[in-house]
Amino acid sequence: MPRSKQKATVQPTQPGEIERFDEANSARLGLICVQERIPSDYTRWDQEWTVEGRTARLTCISPSEYGGVPHGLDGDFATTLNLMYLEQGAPESGEVNTTAYQLLSKSGFPDSGQYYQALQESLDRLKGATYTASESWRDKRYDRWTTVKFNIIEQIDADTAAGMAFGSGTILKIRLARPVVQSLRAQYVKPLDMTFVQSLNRALTRSLYRILDARRYDPVHLNEPVTTLRLPLQQWARECKLLESMPARIKRNLDSAHQELIDRGYLRTVTYEGTRANTIIVYEFGDIQINPPAPEPSLQVIADPPLVEALCREGVVPPVARKLVQHFGDVQVTARLETFHALLRDGYTPKKRSALLVDVIKDDSGKYAGVATPTRTAPTAAPGREAPLPSPADDTQEADELTDRMHAAFLALPREEQAARAVTQVRMFVGRELRETHLRGLLAAMLAGETDPYAVQREVIRAASELRLPEFAQQLRDAYDS
Repeated sequence: MPRSKQKATVQPTQPGEIERFDEANSARLGLICVQERIPSDYTRWDQEWTVEGRTARLTCISPSEYGGVPHGLDGDFATTLNLMYLEQGAPESGEVNTTAYQLLSKSGFPDSGQYYQALQESLDRLKGATYTASESWRDKRYDRWTTVKFNIIEQIDADTAAGMAFGSGTILKIRLARPVVQSLRAQYVKPLDMTFVQSLNRALTRSLYRILDARRYDPVHLNEPVTTLRLPLQQWARECKLLESMPARIKRNLDSAHQELIDRGYLRTVTYEGTRANTIIVYEFGDIQINPPAPEPSLQVIADPPLVEALCREGVVPPVARKLVQHFGDVQVTARLETFHALLRDGYTPKKRSALLVDVIKDDSGKYAGVATPTRTAPTAAPGREAPLPSPADDTQEADELTDRMHAAFLALPREEQAARAVTQVRMFVGRELRETHLRGLLAAMLAGETDPYAVQREVIRAASELRLPEFAQQLRDAYDS
């Protein structure tokens, strides 16, 4: 589907200056066919190659009723979902909360009926297509190749205003594939010049750019983009998931995308070498003169506290959940959450659970005061007499109980998640005063059991409240200087 109008000409940003990132496995493997249109019976592709002396394989199987394998605009929406997931703090749940309008807008498409239809069809394909990556998915956490089977989108919840079709008011909750989520949270990412991507006029060019740019980076050392890339032409066609296998037709399919990337300055030249049976395509990149290191990602993977996650499980979108906890405090929000659950146990069926929960938390009129909760019973007052206000001791006890629940919830997490949350907390408070080697050393110590993640998290918060952050940062530098 062509863009409705020509985009402004944008020059590519040098790799070392790019500030946004995409998940590296998906980009490198080229999960989306670069072709803009495919026959509906193109429902499967397979690719084999060698990784460290072992055979690696990548397979995609997609139902024909969704229009075949993911292709065309599907790559734009899949990339945008990854970026939105990171923008929303990379929650452990893997969920992205958005609207159809926001997803279109962030992908660079206009607010029109044909694009809402295209979005709906793309999400269906990304949900329906099943990928199997055998010995070809890089697990950064353990520095190894592994095998995963997944759908790019695991679940779609769509709240449409009327009928089944998407529109500007459609509310979406989309859960991404677990392997993709784990890679993003582990920061296995590569630079992505999203401004340049959205300036390109054709889906074919944008798709080719994403896979070509990812191919420049060594999958183990993602900070070393190359300036020249040489690939067997038929192998490159398989990586792009083209239907064509004849060299002349492969060239013809890619020519227009090559020309646009040359015109924009991303590519300097595209040449072919060798014989017809053994043609080599040579890409020379024009966005860098030398081979500088790409930026090391410093993404803020902000793990929400259990109370915020509890609100999100009831359908409250993360930004609203965070504001509620920040404005009303842990004690009130926890108590009101219990009141909300008591209402549901009493048989009340709201039109929208999240709307009721927000109203219960914000209520200052007392309309939910009569709802009994299992954790605390309101004191009974004599007739004609107001109920006594809770004493400071009651508030202290409730705060202590809440702290205990938060501590228990934290300890119930896997140690990797505990360590990730603690590092995120440290990065938020004193990240500018530390090098990445200090944070890596702290993370390694927590994973090895030498340091308690909960103690680290509590200590940095205590240091902030006591204005001792410089001293806290110095302790970390002393402990983890390499």
